[in-house]
Amino acid sequence: LFKLSKADTYVTSLDFDDEGVLLIAACSDSSLQLYSARDGTHRKTLLSQKYGCHLARFSHHSDSVIYASTKVDDTLRYLSTHDNSYIRYFKGHSGTVTDIALSPRDDTFLSCAADNTVRLWNLKSQYAQARLNLSTPYLAAYDPSATVFAVASASTSSILLYDVRNYDKAPFATFDMRQYDPPPGPGGNNIPEWTKLEFSNDGKSLLVTTNHVQGHLLLDAFNAPSITPSKSPLGQGDTSISPDGRYVVGSSGADRDAVVWDTQGRGESEVPGSGPLLPLPLNLIALIISYLEAPADLARTCRTCRVFHYMTLPQLYTDVTLRSYDSIRYSLEHGRVEGSGMGSPFVMGLNGLVLRTVSGYVRKLKFVGEWREHDLEEFSKRGRVPDSSIMLNTLVRVAIERSTNLRDLCWELNTKMLPTVWQGLKLSNIRSLTVRFPSSRDPRPIMIVPPIPSLVALRLLDVDPLCYVDDISLLLAESKNLRELTIVWSPRMREVKEPSVNLSAMFGRCQATNQPLKLTKVAIKNLFTYTGNTCESFYDFSAIQEITVLNSTGGLGDAGAATFIDSPCRKTGPALPSLKSLRGDKVSRELQLLLANTSGLEKLYIIGDKKATKHDTSNTFPRSPSSNGSSPPSDLHSDSLRDDTIEAIAQNHGQTLRHLLLPPQWRLTSDNIALIVRNCPNLEQIGLGAEYERFMSMRLLMPFLPKIIAIRVLDNPDSSDFRDKMHELDDGRHEKQMGGATSAREWSRIRWMELADLVFEIGRTELMEDEEGTPGKMTYRRKVWKRDAEAVKDIAIWKMDSMDV
Repeated sequence: LFKLSKADTYVTSLDFDDEGVLLIAACSDSSLQLYSARDGTHRKTLLSQKYGCHLARFSHHSDSVIYASTKVDDTLRYLSTHDNSYIRYFKGHSGTVTDIALSPRDDTFLSCAADNTVRLWNLKSQYAQARLNLSTPYLAAYDPSATVFAVASASTSSILLYDVRNYDKAPFATFDMRQYDPPPGPGGNNIPEWTKLEFSNDGKSLLVTTNHVQGHLLLDAFNAPSITPSKSPLGQGDTSISPDGRYVVGSSGADRDAVVWDTQGRGESEVPGSGPLLPLPLNLIALIISYLEAPADLARTCRTCRVFHYMTLPQLYTDVTLRSYDSIRYSLEHGRVEGSGMGSPFVMGLNGLVLRTVSGYVRKLKFVGEWREHDLEEFSKRGRVPDSSIMLNTLVRVAIERSTNLRDLCWELNTKMLPTVWQGLKLSNIRSLTVRFPSSRDPRPIMIVPPIPSLVALRLLDVDPLCYVDDISLLLAESKNLRELTIVWSPRMREVKEPSVNLSAMFGRCQATNQPLKLTKVAIKNLFTYTGNTCESFYDFSAIQEITVLNSTGGLGDAGAATFIDSPCRKTGPALPSLKSLRGDKVSRELQLLLANTSGLEKLYIIGDKKATKHDTSNTFPRSPSSNGSSPPSDLHSDSLRDDTIEAIAQNHGQTLRHLLLPPQWRLTSDNIALIVRNCPNLEQIGLGAEYERFMSMRLLMPFLPKIIAIRVLDNPDSSDFRDKMHELDDGRHEKQMGGATSAREWSRIRWMELADLVFEIGRTELMEDEEGTPGKMTYRRKVWKRDAEAVKDIAIWKMDSMDV
């Protein structure tokens, strides 16, 4: 649903581009509104305040339109929507232009005007190729083959058909439409109100849209007398023919609903008491329902009628989340116990998956929350698993077996998943699996997890070797389709400095069989182990495209820990030839060497600590002799490491880099910023640290990044000077300065900007009064709004600046 910003503004014309992706609307406030029909968003506003606009039509290129002027003169204007600049003017008409029709074959087009002429143009020339002198030509249309064009004159009640190759000759056919003229009005005037002329896709029919009681007229394009009027009193004159040529969609009289006529079916008069409306096809209704996302909306639709019930059920149960609580909850609305008279909502939902027929609809199943185990201490003393947990796993196993279309399973309960469920997953077709291991040390059986042949993505959370973690070595070695691996270890080992993680035990089978994992995405968090644990034989590094390493490597503010990518970093040559995305939270000499020895990165996120950096030079972590390649602490804080890293980024990855996030502790110099801008022309999102003086100079360089969408100038964790300066100016001056600076063509794509902790959204360009200049002077500026952090949470340069994996 597209809405205009002004209540008193109305649309005067609509047109889609050739691919049906973009929609251009000419409005009564002399603006052109560009929309995306694919995702339902407003793209931009193009202003034509001086000349006005009407009859906007896309050319065969989606970045340019033609439209007629409504002010000053009657010139046609050829506009680039990319930068809102005129490509060419088409002058010649001395009366109001009433229609524009583009040839479906090439760049020629027709224009009708009140100066009694029809002119033939070509987009490549400002001069008309031909002129037809006719009596009040009002509408024009090409047939789909572009061999015939039609011109309609309402005042003469005639439609003329011309051969495109012989337009200088008389029309080869003339349709007399006087018999369908409306009855004379009070003044004796019966000139029909024709509003649109359109050929069907097969070229056999010609639709004349009217605004009078005779109704819309559908002509046989080769035999004018064969006419099918819509037989409805009409008051809204706009229609369109369906792609197959059978249906006409339009409006009728004072009825505000859309009306559909079947041109091949029975007329209204043959069905007593019926109107022109056709019931929507069920597949179209199903398509409309498929856009509902909120479970509450789906549930309400499901209760509307039996047809909607069966249509909505698959969507309602596609994504199921069952949340357990360790205490009885009460409804805030009426104070009753949740699940009163039955079981908890968690148990009843699981019961529904087991007993009802809806389990076949489930594609994603998620168990989250706190599962209460009664008498846990008593069971633990005797080495038993509580009966309630056994029953839970049994029911989950049955639910998985009944969910034949299950593709994604997530277990995030605080109790361990038992062998019963693991065996069920072996026989399933799931592609994605998330398992959170409990942090308690209550006895639980440990099993060798069997391989899951269909598994593509595996996420293991809160892994603690001392908490009865299952052996996943066989799962990793034998799941041949596994491509994405995320392992989040418990932070306990790093907090107590306990190197109990043994990577060889987890990946040993891959190493023993000499079959390294062919992963494309790897994410590691909280890894704490000896650096002697090499990963070279665990993974096929040539296949990895995305790497995320958080709280797992030695670097800035961290005097010595093992590193997941330590050994590959010290290799010579490109150790990761397919790498496209790298995300980490530590700066080190190893990272700089990795960036220097690889190329082709598209996304680089170096997450900085939001707190003041502590320059810890003590070596409190266990170190093995193989860790002597780690960066000395003094080097981690030096300007040379920053400069070398930025140079490696610019020289090796500049031409491909689209997203770049640098740590806020790095307060970049003008030379650093210039190096990035000069070597990274394809940047779309960037986040970096710079003081106020560098930020002002950065404004001069940013126009050289034509694709930039989002910019973050990060706050300095070690000093509040930049943040204080930004807040000092936060009295509306940021919005005014951004609105003026970003109205230039070079900033046309910029949408978001952050200064310290102030976030701004940059909207469309508008013509507004210059508040600081001459009173009454109008200037182009972009609308700018101050937003909160919630508005940018899904934009990559903000979303990736966190410790989440």
